[in-house]
Order: sequence, then structure tokens, then C-alpha cells
Amino acid sequence: MAPADFFTGLRKGVKSKLPKELRTFETARGHSRLTKLHYGHPEFHFEVWHHTGAGRLEVGLHFEGSAGANQRAFEYFRERMVEVKARLPRAELEPWDRGWTRLYETLPAPQLDEVVLANAVERLDAYIATLQPMLLGFLA
Repeated sequence: MAPADFFTGLRKGVKSKLPKELRTFETARGHSRLTKLHYGHPEFHFEVWHHTGAGRLEVGLHFEGSAGANQRAFEYFRERMVEVKARLPRAELEPWDRGWTRLYETLPAPQLDEVVLANAVERLDAYIATLQPMLLGFLA
């Protein structure tokens, strides 16, 4: 499956699966192997990224704002990891490149196909439904 078709299908699939109040996300494409979804704060976005060399698909919430905001987000979610893991058992929280932070998991994806798409829609739906309400608490 072509990456553009995969990511279009992902956005449409997750939009139809999410609760109505979470369907109003905005999108920003990074490059041909990833997509970003956010709710008015693009620096804190849900990201799906195909790591072609590793044959993995990353699904997660990325904090790519200022170093201070990213650190506060890391601390906020670290305090809530028991709650996060209850709904997202494979989720990992880690500081990342350029002072960023991510809360994510990866799925097998040697190539983009219908099976990977179905799994990605399911995981992204779970990440948004679980983490967006928490993110609103962080941003308040």
C-alpha cells in the first residue's frame, strides 16, 4: 500500500472510530512516512510514523514544544503511568531527540498493508481516547 493511501485510510478510520467529541482533530503531515494529529496544540500531537528500516510502525503522543514544556509533560505523564498502562499496556514514556518526549509503542510493519492499517487504527484510537483527556488536564 502506498504511504499516502495508508495515512489517508488511517485518518479516516480513526475519525470514524473515535467518540464524537474527539473527531475534530487537525492534521499535519510531516513527511511521506508519518502523520500528526492534534487538537489545537500542534506541539503536542499524536503521531504515527513508519520506521521503514526497522519494519515498525510507531503510534504515540509526542511532546515537541519548548524544553520546559516537554519536561513538564514528561513529569505529568510519568505520575500517571499506572493509569496509562491500565489502558495502553505496551506504552512507554521516554525523553527523546532534541529535548522532546514521547509516550508510544511500536507495531510490526515490514510493509504498509490492510492488516497494519487495521492495527494502527485500533491503537491510535486507544491512544487518543486514553491520552487526550489527560492532555487536556495537563494543558489546563
